[in-house]
Order: sequence, then structure tokens, then C-alpha cells
Amino acid sequence: MSVSGRAPGGIRIGVLGVNFGWGPHAALETVISQIRRTASGDCRIIVFGSEYGRSLLENVVDEWIEFDGTDYAALTRAAAARELDVALVTLEGFAARAFEEAGVRTVFVDLMPFLWHGPDLAVPPLDVSHYLALRLPGLSSETLGWMRGIRNLRWVGAVVPWQSPDVQPVARSHAEGNRRAIVTLGGMLGLTTRDTTTYPSLVLPGAVEALIEAGFESILIAGNTPRPDLEAMVAPYRAQAEFRFGPLTRAEYRTRITGSALCLSQPGLMSLLEASSTGTPLIRLPPQNVSGFQQAEIHRIATGAHTGLDWPIDVVDEAVVARKAGESEAAGNDYVYAAIADGLAHRADATRRSLRDQLAKLIPECLALPPDVWTGLVEKVGTDGAKEIADVVLDTARSGAES
Repeated sequence: MSVSGRAPGGIRIGVLGVNFGWGPHAALETVISQIRRTASGDCRIIVFGSEYGRSLLENVVDEWIEFDGTDYAALTRAAAARELDVALVTLEGFAARAFEEAGVRTVFVDLMPFLWHGPDLAVPPLDVSHYLALRLPGLSSETLGWMRGIRNLRWVGAVVPWQSPDVQPVARSHAEGNRRAIVTLGGMLGLTTRDTTTYPSLVLPGAVEALIEAGFESILIAGNTPRPDLEAMVAPYRAQAEFRFGPLTRAEYRTRITGSALCLSQPGLMSLLEASSTGTPLIRLPPQNVSGFQQAEIHRIATGAHTGLDWPIDVVDEAVVARKAGESEAAGNDYVYAAIADGLAHRADATRRSLRDQLAKLIPECLALPPDVWTGLVEKVGTDGAKEIADVVLDTARSGAES
């Protein structure tokens, strides 16, 4: 598409991220920031839908276009009307097809190639202009099998925030007297849930008790849960530790993880990758959705660290999760969400004791592991994903402008 009449080198980039957690939009924020740093001319970033990402993306976006998440014909019309040079989409395959239908060459970023099987294989856009998949360890033969059908596949590294090579933050370890911990709850928002209180209500009491018993004095809780709800959850422990609450900006989130002696994180992939890029010791909280179980296993394989908390089997049964997820991701998530809600209603105290007791064993084991364990995930995946994706987006836009 011609870019005549615009500023020299100027391009128009359409962007869309799936409304699931914060990870897809965190990745988009990092990639867009990289694009703006490296583009030779002006960029206009036009985001479609992506409601869950507005707080993360607000500083890098020029224009927001409404998209209800279902009317892909309307998305095609809206994309065509904006005269885009290229589109960048995370995880939303139907949207990627809609941009292509509008004549916009599209870069599809698959942060979770392990997720697609059964009826969900309808999602990946195999014929998209550029299909960029995260280079993850432990992908199954089933996953690698269907990926052979992708027309233009390229593997990329982790999408983690850029840091100047002159900045080398060094935090004191727990052994050196650092008593700061961060608890990362993740986005929690999903395609079928906007519940940001049930999961932390069930998980936080046991986690906080264990951290206090282990001598941690400052605990930062990062997540989308409203602050008054988080304050109520930790009210019984306010006299025993100093608490701070999120959500955090991308830059502050990374700084806080780097400055902590220990990170307790729900096993969202972007959360795990960012923690790994800082080298902070990490314990995986119980998963809050289907992908969390798979991502926890990826982290374990990559780091060799058996530092994950398990749900009590009478709260969330992993065998049932696997069976339901075999039907579809949505069926698996519906089971997990309902099981966590039921656990909070009927087994909250038993869950608190179970998680506290598991952590009492895991915290000293985690802190005793060699420092290079924790960078194992990004070492296997790579850390150049943002640059690699940005380069493909810009090259695609430029080649289109020249045609």
C-alpha cells in the first residue's frame, strides 16, 4: 500500500491483542516501543479492540478503534478504511485473517503455540503473511506436527523489555539480607471471565503466611485486583509485614522483580519470562487457567527447578483439567474457574494450610539453588523477540510501500 503524502518513512500499523490476561498486551507494548525506537520515520499506531491492554498500551498508541471481538467482517472494513501498511496481532487468529482480508499484510505472533489442538486448531492463521512463534522448550510432537502446515513460519525469542547495556541492576540476595518479596497474580481476565478476586482470595493467605514465616518483611502484590480487595485479603497480616499493591507499569514491574529476593508468580508465560530475564528466584503459584499448567511445565523443563505449588486435588484436579482441555481450551478453563470458586466457597482454610505448608518447604529450597537456574528459561528461549518482531513488522511495511 502506498504511503505517499505521509512523512518520510512514516507508516501506519494496525495492532490487536487477544483479550486474555495481560501477557499479549505486555508483548505488544514491548514490540511497539521497539518499533518506535528503531523506525526511520514517523509511525502511527492504531489499536483495534484490545480492551484489557489499554492501561499497558496507552503511552505507545495513537488511536483506538472499537472492536467487539466477534464481528470480523466489521474489523476487515475498519482496517481497510485506515489504509494500514501492516498489522501486528497477538494470539487472535481470526483477527489476523480479517486484516489479511482487508489487504493488510499481517504479522501474527503466537506466544503459546502449545495451546492449539482439537477444535482450537481453527484459530492459528496458517496462511498469514508472517507467523512468528515463540521458541519454547518442550513443545509436543502434536504441536510441531500441525505447525509444519504454516506457510511462513519463523521462530522468535522472548518478548521482554529492552534495557540499556549500561544498566545492570544488582539486587541483594536473601542471604545478604534482602527481605523483599513480590507476588505476581497476573492479569486473571479471560475471554469468559472478568473475575479478579476469587483466585487471589484463595491463594494469597497461605502465600503471605509462608513469606512472613520465612522472614520476609516487605511484600509487593502485583495484579489487576482492586486495591481495597487486596487490602482486605492481607488485613490479618498487616502488623507482621509491610505491604504494597499493584498494578504496576511495565518499567516498574521489572524494577520491582529485580529488586526482590523472591518472586511468587502465577505461571503466566510473560510473567515467567520477565522474572527469568532478571534472574530472581521464583516459585510458581498454582495455575489459574489451562495454559498456566502447560506454562508451569515449560518453566520447570527450562530451569530444572521443581519449585511449583500444586492445588489440593479436591480443589483443582489436574487430571480433570487435562481431560477437559482435550475437548477445548474453553472447556478446560470453565472447569478451572469453577473449581477455584468452589474451593474458595468450601475449602478455603484447607487450601491456605496446604499452600503454606508447601511453601515452607519450597522457599528455602528455592533460595538455595544456584543463580543461573533462574535465567534458564530466557537462555533457552532467547531475549531478542521484541527486536525480531519489530524488524519483521517494519520490513513488511516498507516492502509494501515500495510495491
